Amino acid sequence: METITTSRLILRAFKLSDAADEFEFASLDEVGFGAGFKPHQNIEETEKILARFIAQDEVWAIELKETGRVIGSIGLHPDRFREELNTKEIGYVLSPQYQKQGLMLEAVNAVIDFAFNKQNLSLLAANHFSFNEASRKVVLKAGFNYDGIIRRAKCLYDGTKVDLMIYSLDKKQYFSKESK
Repeated sequence: METITTSRLILRAFKLSDAADEFEFASLDEVGFGAGFKPHQNIEETEKILARFIAQDEVWAIELKETGRVIGSIGLHPDRFREELNTKEIGYVLSPQYQKQGLMLEAVNAVIDFAFNKQNLSLLAANHFSFNEASRKVVLKAGFNYDGIIRRAKCLYDGTKVDLMIYSLDKKQYFSKESK
C-alpha cells in the first residue's frame, strides 16, 4: 500500500502496533453506529480487524503527523452498487476528538487524487447513513454528487434499519472542476 502524505496527515498501511490507537475510537458507540459496525469490545477484536485490513490492503491508517497517533482510517473498496470494474467506493472513520478540523476532508481529497491519478479509476462512490451529517458534509465538500437514497438499506448490529445516501464523483468531472 502506497503511503500518502498531506500537510497534517500520513495515510499509511496499518500495523498491528496501531491497535491501541484504533481501539480508543473504534470502541466508542457513536463511531461504530455512525459507520455501521459494532463498537469493538476489546483490544483483541481490534487486532483481528487490523490483521484483516493489512491482508486486504485497501484501508489506510490516518496518522496525525503532529503526534504520530492513528486517529482514523480511510479505504478504497470494491463498489458494491456498480458493476463497472473501474470504480471504487471510499469509506472512512475518524475519532470524534479530531472531527470538525477539516482532517477528514484533507484525507478524502488525498485519496480522491490517488484514485484518479495513480489507480486511474473512472468513478468514485461514497455513501453514508441518512443521519450521519458529518459524512454528508465531507462528501459534498469533496465534490461528490448526490445520486439518491436507498431506503432501509442496512440493518445495524442493534437491529436499527437505516437509509443509505449514495454519491459519486466522475473523474472527468473532478478534473474539469480542478482546472477552473
